[in-house]
Amino acid sequence: MISSFSASVVIFLINKVHIAQAGGGLPLISTDKALVLTVLCTTVCWVLTAYFGPQTELQTLIAFYRKVRPFGPGWEYVRKAAGISDEEAAEAGRRENIPLCLLGWVTGCATIWSGLFMTGNLLYGRLHYAGILAATFAISGGLLIWTIRRLWK
Repeated sequence: MISSFSASVVIFLINKVHIAQAGGGLPLISTDKALVLTVLCTTVCWVLTAYFGPQTELQTLIAFYRKVRPFGPGWEYVRKAAGISDEEAAEAGRRENIPLCLLGWVTGCATIWSGLFMTGNLLYGRLHYAGILAATFAISGGLLIWTIRRLWK
């Protein structure tokens, strides 16, 4: 949060100084470029913090692993430290279906956003758009429920 706020303040000040020196006119960094620069700066800060910041304690990672059972090769060290056998991990690994997880992510986003915009269009009386969004909400919500049932059986 500090990195994105700092980047936004710096871009704001650069634009303010540029406009003052030019005697008005357009800002030096447009809004769309400012957004991309802010995201880039924030991402660089996150990656640097992940590599150079303090490591999470192993007991915390073990407790998280036992509760959530995340999959992927990056968790093998924690799985072994938690005392979970290869057979037990293989049994849990049958639920590791990345395409199905991605479908769940996409349908979850579609459900939330279509429901949100459907409500807004209903409030503004745009019934045609609200109907289309209601259909999107119903279809994506149904797919989300189907996906969750397949992943969590």
